[in-house]
Amino acid sequence: MRIVVEKYIILPWNYSDKLAVMNNIIDSTGGERLDFVGYIDDIWKYAIENSDDCLKTAQKPNRKS
Repeated sequence: MRIVVEKYIILPWNYSDKLAVMNNIIDSTGGERLDFVGYIDDIWKYAIENSDDCLKTAQKPNRKS
């Protein structure tokens, strides 16, 4: 997942598919299903609480000469 400052969250193209697979696993174990927004919100809260380990700065792009 990539967070962009202009108020966008850019997710991988297969985010919905991966969430469906995780929910199938959760269904088989009897846990609580993840929803599209709630899962992102949980990840965001965890990353902020553990910002020393979880937040990374992207590398500066290389200019082509």
